[in-house]
Amino acid sequence: MRLVKLLLISIIVLASIVTAISLLFPSKVVVSRAIEITADSSDIAYFVTDLNHWDAWMTEWKENKVTIKDSTAYISTQTIQLLHASDSSAQFKWTATGQPPYDVLIEWVPLSKGNYVIHWSFTQNVHWYPWEKFQTLLNEKLLGYKMELELANLKEAILNK
Repeated sequence: MRLVKLLLISIIVLASIVTAISLLFPSKVVVSRAIEITADSSDIAYFVTDLNHWDAWMTEWKENKVTIKDSTAYISTQTIQLLHASDSSAQFKWTATGQPPYDVLIEWVPLSKGNYVIHWSFTQNVHWYPWEKFQTLLNEKLLGYKMELELANLKEAILNK
């Protein structure tokens, strides 16, 4: 009985410590990357705002079956929905199974005539749950690396149009 009581108290203390540590992490996590390109704004918009053209630069779209219906793409366990598009940005809701959704923004900002910075950001709001908070630690490493590769692919697709 004493051993069971000790085990139960230990589990409660450990869970409390893990939860307390996770509360130090932010509930809103933003991962962003940018790349500079010499191109027309319309060429950038062509590849970014139309999900039908993402197969030219998104690696995962080349490897998996993508179904596009209206302004929503379904790929593997992910759903990407175009919320708003303008002549200088596109907003998406990116949902992956088992994770809180991401608010995604791709914008192209002019530096000078014909030169743009394409800025891509993923924003995720998580609950106080420790497993969600600790999962956000991986976002910068995994998601950031993937974004850099895809932005390089986007640049190549725009330049080779």
